[in-house]
Amino acid sequence: MSPTLSATQHPTLYTQVDGVRYRPETVTVIGVLSHISSARGGIESVDAVHVYAFTGRDGIPLHVVYIHHTPGRWHDANDVIDVYEIPTAALTDL
Repeated sequence: MSPTLSATQHPTLYTQVDGVRYRPETVTVIGVLSHISSARGGIESVDAVHVYAFTGRDGIPLHVVYIHHTPGRWHDANDVIDVYEIPTAALTDL
């Protein structure tokens, strides 16, 4: 895939709950930005939000966002992690 095709890619959400990984979901950029904003402001329900920028294996610039929710945030779950993989072009096309 060429870097010029990255604008057609959408962000992907990877969720893990108590060690169980769920199927990746395609999400919207606006939805991702909203969740990141909420996570950064939710100091009682989120204990970590990290954003990393790098180039993927296919040469496309990516941003990866790691969000770790505090225990008790989700009913019957102690360890919930959301990881978003966002093509940088999707962010700059806004």
